[in-house]
Amino acid sequence: MLTAARWIKLKEATEYSNIGKARLINLAVSGVIRGAQDPDSKRGDWIFDRLSIDEYRDAQMTHVGIQEKALAILHGERI
Repeated sequence: MLTAARWIKLKEATEYSNIGKARLINLAVSGVIRGAQDPDSKRGDWIFDRLSIDEYRDAQMTHVGIQEKALAILHGERI
């Protein structure tokens, strides 16, 4: 399901990102993505910033590891 909302609930965030509930909460608590318990929720539901999830996933896709860099250098490629 694609969504245009900026702030999404935990269930929608897990479907959107394909990241588990506990992992999303841990990422938010550690400051990797933006998320918090919804101040308007009496049950303490979590909400997440969709754009920060996108940035997190983008960083994962574009990250070049040390081994990849070493192999590229050995093959004469530029990174």
